Amino acid sequence: MLVILVLIAAGAGVAALLTHGFHSKTTVKYHQAAVFSLRVGDCINQTPTGTKADVISCTKPHDAEVFGTFQLTGAWPGAAAVRQRAGAGCATRLTNYLNPQLADSNLTQSYVFPGQQAWESGQRTVVCEVRSTKGQLSDSVRRA
Repeated sequence: MLVILVLIAAGAGVAALLTHGFHSKTTVKYHQAAVFSLRVGDCINQTPTGTKADVISCTKPHDAEVFGTFQLTGAWPGAAAVRQRAGAGCATRLTNYLNPQLADSNLTQSYVFPGQQAWESGQRTVVCEVRSTKGQLSDSVRRA
């Protein structure tokens, strides 16, 4: 089931990146043990399989930059509700993080959220990322 969700999310993310400008509903899934330890300001590269994120310097080309993390609460509300809450929570955090000069550039928001198994094990962290729709980022997108 998790593999199917990862494949669906990856396909949706690629389709959104290729067909839209800035879009707030892209979902990216990583290996749960690694992704939920990412911090705001981390710049990351995905492994070729898309299951792991390596933190690197933001001055080197990178796939994404973490612009927010937050915790969800309550009982498992279902995947659609978690996805909606993750997207809405990330959208409210992006404006305060993003360099205003980059607001109209080719950027897209993505996010990682816990699935039911992670939720039931106590993981409630959402990780918000910003990516370029035209390849890798070459510097931080953070507001000065």
